[in-house]
Amino acid sequence: MSAQSDRQWLPDLREGGGPLYLRIAEALAEARANGLLQPGDRLPPQRELAQRLGVDLTTITRAFTEARRRNLIDAAPGRGTFVTPGAAEEPILDLSMNIPPAPAGVNLPALIKSGIDGLLKRSSAEALLSYHPGPGSPVERAAGSLWLERAGPRLPIGRVAVGAGAQSLLAAVMMTATRDAETVLADRLTYPGFIALAKAMNRRPAAVGADEHGMRPDRLEEAASRHGARLVYLNPTLHNPTTLVMPEHRRCDLIDVARRMGLTLIEDDPYSPLLPRPVPSFLALAPEITIHIATLAKCISPFLRTAFLAVPDGAALENVARHLRSLTLMAPPLMTGLAAEWIRDGTAQEIARGVRREAEARQVLAGGILPSVATHGSGFHVWMPLDEGQSAAAIVEKAQRRGLAVSGAAEFAIDGDAPEAVRIALGAVQDRRKLSEALQSLTAILGSSTAPEGALV
Repeated sequence: MSAQSDRQWLPDLREGGGPLYLRIAEALAEARANGLLQPGDRLPPQRELAQRLGVDLTTITRAFTEARRRNLIDAAPGRGTFVTPGAAEEPILDLSMNIPPAPAGVNLPALIKSGIDGLLKRSSAEALLSYHPGPGSPVERAAGSLWLERAGPRLPIGRVAVGAGAQSLLAAVMMTATRDAETVLADRLTYPGFIALAKAMNRRPAAVGADEHGMRPDRLEEAASRHGARLVYLNPTLHNPTTLVMPEHRRCDLIDVARRMGLTLIEDDPYSPLLPRPVPSFLALAPEITIHIATLAKCISPFLRTAFLAVPDGAALENVARHLRSLTLMAPPLMTGLAAEWIRDGTAQEIARGVRREAEARQVLAGGILPSVATHGSGFHVWMPLDEGQSAAAIVEKAQRRGLAVSGAAEFAIDGDAPEAVRIALGAVQDRRKLSEALQSLTAILGSSTAPEGALV
């Protein structure tokens, strides 16, 4: 393949914002995406490019380093720097996956190693190598009851189950509480895992309208009556994706409707440990109609594939446990054993506080870079409604081309009626400096996304 002349590419840096080196890397990505640069084309030497742009050589070096990280270019010793063909496996700065950042002031890898070593020394091999079918061992369920105490009064272990993550518990609850093709109510924008699960199980998710306080009670009553629904899925604390924390008065109003209409509430609560002072949970306010799910993956680490379930009574627990056995048989004993020890000795709470501190720092960072975001000081995602004329699909596609992954509102919409908005996750990029660069790059993309570009997508 013949190389393009060195002088045929010069990035236009007059538009956009953010550091110069990122703007150069992004201009290179754009030129490759629109065909101005082709695989095999040779770029001007770094020193020459710096002189022509009127920037220092360090800026060009950083820009080329970033471009190599994204697999946009490659250097051939003695021959120069060439545009690569690119591939789906290009390195991505992930602003789409909602996982907790590494906890501030806590060496989590060291805690995991010492925790597993200690558990293996203290526990019998038989206990760790045996099946633990059903809702979990009494020790694990007691730890779950202790962890759930922050959400309401201490529960007897006969109302607590342990699962291998929240998704398996949610699936077991859906199998228990609904029939084939039955409608389940939820917010119009909600956790994509719920939407996917409902559709996979041939349940019909139906959207309930909301306002600035969350799901509206009048809309819930109307939807329950229209669909004959019995189950409502809620994510009321640090709502995914909008970051809303539903106020207590709205929770009480929804409970009144649920009691009157005979509804059961699923409270998916992965994030409340991130709040210094959580709002009273549905579990605390209405334990007789609430099924509460709390995972450790979102407030401690995905490494701990452990979640806890609280149900209204023992009969409900047995029904859920029966379906849980059919789905996963059991939670991994090593993980649940470590989670139980960490809950009992306070390590889990210490890690959650560290995650909260890091999340707070990242929220401050994001608030100083991103324009007009809906956020909460303790969460690790933000919600950004776009300006008029901007397209979420176009922003997501352009970000992908520039080595960033973000989530458009359509991923969270039950009925296809999605606003033009994006969710930006702040936890997956573990290095704060890299996160800052990613957010500045996203800001530049937002600033350069005009109405005509959005209309073409």
